[in-house]
Amino acid sequence: MKIPSKDVIQADTPERVMKTIDAIALGAHNDRAIAIAIGRLDARQGRYYRRAAEVLGFTIRDKRLSVPTTAGNEFANASHREKRELFTRAVLSNTLFQRLLPFLESKGVSGATRKDLEEFLAAVAELGARSMVKRRISSYMSWLTRLGLAKMVDDRIVLGRLPPLVPIVQYESDEEPIFPRHYNLKEYKDQAKRTAQNLNSIAYFVDEAKLERAKTSHELLINSMATRLRKHGAVPKANRYIDLSARVNGSDFLFEMKSTTDDNPHSQIRRGLSQLYEYKYIQHATNGKLVLVIENPLPKKLAWMDKYLVNDRGVLLVWDGNGKFTCSPESKSQLDFLI
Repeated sequence: MKIPSKDVIQADTPERVMKTIDAIALGAHNDRAIAIAIGRLDARQGRYYRRAAEVLGFTIRDKRLSVPTTAGNEFANASHREKRELFTRAVLSNTLFQRLLPFLESKGVSGATRKDLEEFLAAVAELGARSMVKRRISSYMSWLTRLGLAKMVDDRIVLGRLPPLVPIVQYESDEEPIFPRHYNLKEYKDQAKRTAQNLNSIAYFVDEAKLERAKTSHELLINSMATRLRKHGAVPKANRYIDLSARVNGSDFLFEMKSTTDDNPHSQIRRGLSQLYEYKYIQHATNGKLVLVIENPLPKKLAWMDKYLVNDRGVLLVWDGNGKFTCSPESKSQLDFLI
């Protein structure tokens, strides 16, 4: 599960990678042409920027010529603001950046030193010789700060708030741990193994998620909670089967959203409850707090389910009350970001 060296970005600045995508769309099909188009660089540097565009999914090599992908054509035809959004989304979909985010989260407001980053990236990615590690660290620190995802405080890098243009970080791989704890290679390998052992369950969850997410009310619940989490300084994350997750003030939360009507709250709560338990197991989120978010308040005849979920099952129940999330005092004491 170590990220191969070919997928480690070597380009120094994201701005020049954006120029690279535009240049390739306009006909710069080889490293030399790319280097000239983006700033009179040499062919070796042109190769670094070309490869970064490929890693992010904007370009591919076709018969040794660089050509834009569908995403690359969309980027080339976008406005300046749209380009920034598309590029930032692509960066936050990249596996190595997705591993960096929770690592920086774990460092809190004190941030990570360069040495911290060197040790972490050397453990989870193939970065080559020690001198190469230092250069790659400089590149990743530059990208994080230039894209507004982090800031330098003295000699430390501190994760910032997720920009509004990327409301949720979507994890593309089911094998990536949402809540890593040790940040070593073994942890990533263990998560890949658990995922392989639970492929049938994951396939079921993915199908369930597709059906549920097709409902506008379900998406509204996700986006509303993500907005609340971002305002609290957390980074909302999701994958194909997990609606939402976040680390808030050192505590991990897994969210399952369920749209409800007057006729189905009981069955929806049962479904959500079982999904949360299985998510927690597959993700090995041992200390994760489980949150079930439903669209409407419980009807009177099911009011007992709130205490059942909180007191017996250890699941926090939240409901949407006219655009404002509401929960019992027992749940609210553990969900301070809802206040």
